[in-house]
Amino acid sequence: MKRQILMFAAALSLSASCLCTREVFADYETSLSRAASSRQLAEQETMGLLWMRTSAEYRALCYQAYNTALSSLNKAMKETPFRHKPFAIILDCDETVLDNTRAMGTYASRGKGYWDGWWWHDRVHEGKSAAMPGALDFLKQVSARGVEIFYVSNRYKPDNLDVTIDNLKTLGFPSADRNHVLLFTKNSDKMPRFAKIEKSHQVLLYLGDNAGDFPLGVKGKSLAERQHIIDTSAKDFGTRFIVLPNPAYGSWVSAMDPHYMKLPVEKRNEVNRKYLTK
Repeated sequence: MKRQILMFAAALSLSASCLCTREVFADYETSLSRAASSRQLAEQETMGLLWMRTSAEYRALCYQAYNTALSSLNKAMKETPFRHKPFAIILDCDETVLDNTRAMGTYASRGKGYWDGWWWHDRVHEGKSAAMPGALDFLKQVSARGVEIFYVSNRYKPDNLDVTIDNLKTLGFPSADRNHVLLFTKNSDKMPRFAKIEKSHQVLLYLGDNAGDFPLGVKGKSLAERQHIIDTSAKDFGTRFIVLPNPAYGSWVSAMDPHYMKLPVEKRNEVNRKYLTK
């Protein structure tokens, strides 16, 4: 009997050991899979980030966007002499006013393709984002014309409001205060924040690097729906809507697949091939 008990105990121990080993192996496999996925994302991002970090063409497009914006603003102000509401413009922050590509490039060079919440939180709290080419001069001229400036960003308000304001102030941007820097709390859709500003101001221009930076209602829409919305508003681009280029990230990625950033390597490659050959 004693021998049977000992054998049973040994069997239990072996079983537990196997279970533990399987769990450890599963965790290891998950870790390897995530690392491979992150490296793949980093490799995908490399060319876009290199273009943003190094190309003369990227800088030229940024200057072009802000030059166009100033011309459009001057025209809009002349054509709307009677002010029912004060004039205003609305801009996104990241990759529109603030340049984060140095940090993103450093992260990608280490094989890290996930810009997760903690990394982004730490980056924002450094307060070292640079000014986008042409942004500061443009916004100083906007302010000199008496037009109010609203920064509508999807940085998370409870964590990032004060540091974002400080970063903008340090760079010399006008209207960097709690009344004009509107971050998100529960809803990342910018439409409600746009509507709130439009109640009290006549918004002459919107500027951003993402379709969601404009009052078009694209959040949650499919690729085809997003493209249709853009096509129906074609006349507004280059006049009322000014877009800055960003091939590195944005809602265009999740429009290909809502879970794109979390897909395993093979599945993400399938999505890539699908749209490259469509």
